[in-house]
Amino acid sequence: MKKLIVASLPGLTCVSLAVLFCGCGGGGGTSTTTPPPPITISVSPASANVAASGPQQFTANIANTSNTAVTWEVNKVAGGSAATGMITSTGLYTAPGAAGKVTITAVSQADSTKSGSSTVTVLAPHPVAVRTMTSGIAEFYSVTTGNTFTPRGNNYIRLAWQQPPASGSPPEYYHSTFNVGLYDSTRAETALATMQTNGYNIVRVFLNGCCIGTIGNPNGTGLSSAYIANVVDFLNRAANHNVCVLITWEWLPAQGAYNTGPCNGFADVNVINLCPGGVAATVQFFHDLVQDLVVQGAPLDAIFSYELRNEYYYASNQDPLDRISGTVTAADGQTYDMSSPASQQQMMDNGLIYFTDQVRTAIVALDPTALVNVGFFSPQMPNPTRIGDPRVIEVYPMIANSTADFADLHAYPSPSDLTLPQLVQNYGFIGYQQQRPVLMGEFGANESDYPLISDAASVLQSWQIQSCTNSFKGWLLWTWDTDESEQQSNTPDWYATAGDGSINTALAPAARPDPCQ
Repeated sequence: MKKLIVASLPGLTCVSLAVLFCGCGGGGGTSTTTPPPPITISVSPASANVAASGPQQFTANIANTSNTAVTWEVNKVAGGSAATGMITSTGLYTAPGAAGKVTITAVSQADSTKSGSSTVTVLAPHPVAVRTMTSGIAEFYSVTTGNTFTPRGNNYIRLAWQQPPASGSPPEYYHSTFNVGLYDSTRAETALATMQTNGYNIVRVFLNGCCIGTIGNPNGTGLSSAYIANVVDFLNRAANHNVCVLITWEWLPAQGAYNTGPCNGFADVNVINLCPGGVAATVQFFHDLVQDLVVQGAPLDAIFSYELRNEYYYASNQDPLDRISGTVTAADGQTYDMSSPASQQQMMDNGLIYFTDQVRTAIVALDPTALVNVGFFSPQMPNPTRIGDPRVIEVYPMIANSTADFADLHAYPSPSDLTLPQLVQNYGFIGYQQQRPVLMGEFGANESDYPLISDAASVLQSWQIQSCTNSFKGWLLWTWDTDESEQQSNTPDWYATAGDGSINTALAPAARPDPCQ
């Protein structure tokens, strides 16, 4: 082996020796090359819940390259597939119609070895839809089995004194089922389990925004996540007991910034129904409700329907319906003559259709398989009832001309009020069942009308049987176990579990599988 001999040169150091061997540039200086940083990609949101057939926008965050283009994949298939969902070149994902989990991936077009991913949970679709039978009458049916679905159940209502947020406002005695700090999951679990044992398949519940601890966000815009969490807990319990939930409400939340804006010339409920800002605020509320339920992973297959109003009506003693002159431009963009009763009625008819269609569009944009309906109490004519009550409404044919999936009509037997055929005539729905199923979302018996629980049980069963001839397709008793009303009212309604339970016995599907016999 030859020895390498380096001559001793004056001033030669270790550093200069290294330069000599490296053969660096003619000037004798040093240089280094820093490799470029690797391309990184992340996808936001990093995980998401999406309704069946629903949308979710994804964004690719790409760094360290001027070429920020990506290829979107679903389960490693560019653009996705019908089974796993489709995604556009801009990252808009549309989920499949069935529940499942998929991976969304953004692959760098500058370097296909670099990518970022997000996990998507597709929530189960709603289990009930609407169809028209060969007889021409519309009905509910199970999407899974194809069999007729007959809603039979109860309203589950909790009531409590609660405080509105406005300073100086008196307490209100109102719906408190899901109020933060008041929601009773143990009681809800017991009620749902007992309903299941008795064969019921549907329950109706109220959302409340009137007061502190209710659905509005107390610290800003939108909804209270804690309140929504209580709703999700109830939905999970209902799903475990094969009970579908009909969600209803009555008024915009007092908190959460659901402002109607300038609605001069509109007052009371007419603000929500007829003023552009009122309709827009309602659209925003339902958008936020559905979005928050999806985000929190609610079992959407437990939701029977979103009800746009417990009892939709107009206030005839409030602006603009109390006027006898002038014109009004309503939310639908049309102008109406207040000196003409026919023009006022047209405004209300068109208002019901416009309100329903606008809000339903917002719901199904996020939850495409959902049912959406509107609730009503009985109109006052042609058979006189509720004389002097300023709350007015004509249900048909307007609701049948809207995009609502069905109507929820409320009817209470009373020896001093209308018979069921008279109520049906007032509702005006004869002939329209072909287009929409009709649900009796509330029916009940007041203790003042029927002091004996046995008489109440008998009339409620008879009322249900009689309604079958008018093509009602479901019934929900008012209520299941609202003993709070006993403490606050001199004339409360009988509830299913009251006394010896004879009302439940008269109505329970386990005891009477055929509601029409």
